Amino acid sequence: YGFAYGKTAGGFIGTENFGIADIKNGAGEGGSDGWEGWFFQWAFAGTAATIVSGSVAERTKLEAYLIYSAICTTFIYPVIVHWGWGTGFLSAWGARPDENDVPRPLLKGDDRSNGMIDFAGSGVVH
Repeated sequence: YGFAYGKTAGGFIGTENFGIADIKNGAGEGGSDGWEGWFFQWAFAGTAATIVSGSVAERTKLEAYLIYSAICTTFIYPVIVHWGWGTGFLSAWGARPDENDVPRPLLKGDDRSNGMIDFAGSGVVH
């Protein structure tokens, strides 16, 4: 979760919130405490790993698929989520901060730039 939504390191990877340290249990206090976002990403990480399973069924050893799934869900998927849904270099919500450390729209790195808007995981998950 930290690779996906942590503070950006050059628009490539998140560097904070490992072990979901910044998600609080604020049940009953109203508002969001972040657990629903974590659960959503947990489900999509599993989905991203299983998309490949149909094409490699009966073609690879189970151990190789388990290794692939572990690498995909712990590193590849979170980094790509950071790029598109977090504050990575492709994000429409901005990644490359200005001189005041405020994220801004990207690709060209100026106010006229537009980032990628991904609808329902069509680019990030697939």
